[in-house]
Amino acid sequence: MSYLSIVVFALVLIPSSVTAGEPLTPRPLDPVAIEAFARAQEQSAVVRSLVATLQSSNVIVHIVSSKTLPLGVGGTTRFVTSRGGYRYLRITINAELSKSGRTAILGHELQHACEVAASEADDVQSLRQLFEKQGHRVGGFFETRSAMRIESLIRGELRAGTVPANGALPGK
Repeated sequence: MSYLSIVVFALVLIPSSVTAGEPLTPRPLDPVAIEAFARAQEQSAVVRSLVATLQSSNVIVHIVSSKTLPLGVGGTTRFVTSRGGYRYLRITINAELSKSGRTAILGHELQHACEVAASEADDVQSLRQLFEKQGHRVGGFFETRSAMRIESLIRGELRAGTVPANGALPGK
């Protein structure tokens, strides 16, 4: 009987959003992240372009939400591990943000994931070196101009309420 309970427990831990045939990445893992990711893809051509970039890379991104991020932090991107030819990142978005705020911050963090995908960084140290080279420190975190630009573009898309049909990124 204990075997049955272990199997049931393991099945409960598998996120319901993971199904055969779906892309490996990005993968939202909780209800707030699922809603934010769906909304971001629906309302932002910029986000759709970032997702396409990640889907053609060896970077697997898991997205979670949290109500316990430090004050003033909308989201984070962290290196998890590198295994089997894949690099795993975890994006955490602040669940306390407005829906449009979560959309913009998610795009910002997806840009960071794309920066990793475009690099050879495959551990914490090489990721730190990447962001020291491409970005700058803000407190205990790193920031890049490209992620700030992406966030601004997404906020503009949301304000305008229009999404370019071709999915092209403005200025690229």
